[in-house]
Amino acid sequence: MDKRAAKIAKLQALSTQFCQQLPHRMQEIAQAWQQVKQADNDQSDSINTLLHLIHSLAGSAGTFGYIRLGEKARYVELELQQRDLEKTNNSRLIDEALQHLQQLSEQKADENSYHNKIEQSIEEEISEGNKDVYILEDNTLLASEIVKQLEYFGYQACAYETAQALRKAYQQKLPVALIADIVLPDGDLKGPKIAKELNALSNKNIPVIFISVRSDWLARLTALRAGGVAYISKPIDFSQLVEQLDKLSGRTIEHPYRVLVVDDTPLLAEHYATVLKTAGMETQAITDPAKLLDTLAEFPPDFILMDIYMPHCTGIEAAQVIRQHSSYQSLPIVYLSTEGALQKQLEALSVGGDDFLKKPISDTHLITAVSTRAKRFRELNALMTQDSLTGLLNHINLKLALERELACWQRHERLVNFVMIDIDKFKQVNDEYGHPIGDRVIKSLARLLSQRLRKTDVVARYGGEEFAIVLTNINVDQAYVLVDGLRETFSKLEHVADIGMFKCTFSAGIAQMSVKHDMFSLIKSADEALYQAKSNGRNQVVVYS
Repeated sequence: MDKRAAKIAKLQALSTQFCQQLPHRMQEIAQAWQQVKQADNDQSDSINTLLHLIHSLAGSAGTFGYIRLGEKARYVELELQQRDLEKTNNSRLIDEALQHLQQLSEQKADENSYHNKIEQSIEEEISEGNKDVYILEDNTLLASEIVKQLEYFGYQACAYETAQALRKAYQQKLPVALIADIVLPDGDLKGPKIAKELNALSNKNIPVIFISVRSDWLARLTALRAGGVAYISKPIDFSQLVEQLDKLSGRTIEHPYRVLVVDDTPLLAEHYATVLKTAGMETQAITDPAKLLDTLAEFPPDFILMDIYMPHCTGIEAAQVIRQHSSYQSLPIVYLSTEGALQKQLEALSVGGDDFLKKPISDTHLITAVSTRAKRFRELNALMTQDSLTGLLNHINLKLALERELACWQRHERLVNFVMIDIDKFKQVNDEYGHPIGDRVIKSLARLLSQRLRKTDVVARYGGEEFAIVLTNINVDQAYVLVDGLRETFSKLEHVADIGMFKCTFSAGIAQMSVKHDMFSLIKSADEALYQAKSNGRNQVVVYS
């Protein structure tokens, strides 16, 4: 079973569970209503129990295809909140409403609607990007160098000398992008013409990056009219080329959004989590707010989606507890509830929440609402946490991330390695080629680290030409092999300057967390290992001993 079919099956299984549990839930509501009517004096506890059961039904029924049942449950909830139940008239009205609720629960769900909703949410799934890049270049040496440089950054590049060979490749598989020379042996501006023909034949708008020794207006205009999205003059700045490809292929060092779902209805929490997974997000669902702080430490999210009405602890109270921790002050919290009264929504937002989504919510609406909000919050957070040149974590937030990893190390004794990296003779690069070229070298190393390391690893710009990495769940020997491989790859990258191409190297020091370390001594140990690597002649990795 493929991933798409597996996710559809899981969502349908959740729907089946809801249907199977529905008679029992209706029985619980009927019993809770009888307890309210039989209460001699204070009805508040009994009413609260009944309200919670009906609120849960109102929030979940529509999600699983029982649209009218969910709407009626919300009506009953509002009636219970607004009426004096001691009056016989009001009690009779609630009796009738609950009887109608029971009748609706015995009807079948709109299965086609639910199935279509599942299909639609699955269609939103983000698949892993295509990595194939085709190159149309008659200079075989240059084409070979482009292929080699792109492979360092994880692309599967293939070069073609003639339009005929490239057409055959297009017929077999379309690339994520085409890199084409403007000038070819069979025509001075033949490259744009061929690119335009290929896009017409394939019925796909494959983005094209043109390269050329020409930099005149006519060449650039011809490239633009042929669908060119970028134009790079020779000699090729490979850092700029990879940056353009990353944007075109969707590989711009963007990790999936991490969403924590908090809802006391297990089926609903699992449904939301599964739907968001179909859109490429990493999710975790919990039903008990008391587990929030532990879960936040284990699964640091970009976004919390939380039900506002839960027994024993409301979503508002949970948000206030989260806000008591300084590291979670900016963590976005969005309430999800049937609550429609504007005043109550504003009250909820004033004490820790950031936004409000109303139940029931369609799968497509949920995906769009969460992804757009997560994107906005991440962009705002990036302004505070990321280095402006590289997009990596800055110095302060590296230490916060390292603190979190060391807290996990104390609880679970998992392996943590801290790596310090410094570009060799970087001052000489700036003096000889200029600071703008030096910035390109820094960005090139940042991109290499981000693309070659795991999503779970923490990468930061420590300052200047220094970088830091936090590697978890691997021993120090494995860390050495990984970092040394990065060192070797970086030493092969070519950087372009006005006076010609050049290469750079880096040195690195690694320290593994142990009982003898705290955060500051761990950083100091890695720094000492880095100093040793520099003293030994640079372009090497040293493990702290």
